[in-house]
Amino acid sequence: MEINQTYANFLLKEMIEIQEKDAMLYHFVHEKTGAELCFMKTEDTNKTFCISFKTIPSDDTGVFHILEHSVLCG
Repeated sequence: MEINQTYANFLLKEMIEIQEKDAMLYHFVHEKTGAELCFMKTEDTNKTFCISFKTIPSDDTGVFHILEHSVLCG
């Protein structure tokens, strides 16, 4: 993979070697939406993923945090 090349509409912004984990981290940005994706390539067979959303609250009542858990079922 090469920096500043597009892969499935994601632009590769940077590649970072993580020696402690014997891994390579790829940072992509989706060209149309600006969504960011980080992919860590390793030899480990365990797979996991995480999705996060910016939920900027307009007050400190906690309602947005509760809605976040309700919508995402956990």
